[in-house]
Amino acid sequence: MNFKYYNTNRLIIFILVLSVFFNYVSKYIESIIIKYNLLNEAYSYIGVFSTIALITSTIIFIDLVGWKFKIFSWLINIPNLNGRYTGEVVSSYQSSGVPVKKVCVMEIKQTASKLHIFTYFGDINTNLNTSSSFSVIEQIIPENNNTFSIFYIFSNETAPLFNLNNHVGTAKLKYYKDILTLEGEYYNQRNNNGTIKIQFSQKKLLGRLI
Repeated sequence: MNFKYYNTNRLIIFILVLSVFFNYVSKYIESIIIKYNLLNEAYSYIGVFSTIALITSTIIFIDLVGWKFKIFSWLINIPNLNGRYTGEVVSSYQSSGVPVKKVCVMEIKQTASKLHIFTYFGDINTNLNTSSSFSVIEQIIPENNNTFSIFYIFSNETAPLFNLNNHVGTAKLKYYKDILTLEGEYYNQRNNNGTIKIQFSQKKLLGRLI
């Protein structure tokens, strides 16, 4: 588990508080279990109510679910980007002297410690999938104006029907929480760049363009 988005000082204090609290909880549960031979024997092997087990379970819960709620914003202050976003990408690459536009669908899968970005591109007239990409390195950066920027390196794979080369690139997007929009720029090793503008459409991830 990666704690890079956690407030380190607060996390340490939180774990110390949990250790004291769960130590009492663990002893109380053990005092009940010890009265029953069968439960006592099973507990000696499993130890599910030990202090360490309870702390670990709490941290895992916060990382997977709890961080999405305001009650834990003092510990993890990053936006919840989970979901499917739709919009378009405009490339510096030109066709007949006009910058190429494509349909852009981005799906983000996120926990408090991990962020994965999957993007699907399609022909703007036919909606045929032309390529897709996945992030290999991601980073969320808080800005001074109370917004967040998302930086990532991606690997792009071309759909079989299109004569394009696979490539890697980088992107920087800014997240506007009030309108649930991601907007920014990308660059790739084919010396092309462009802009991306997408808006949240739904929570369910489909793993495809349409």
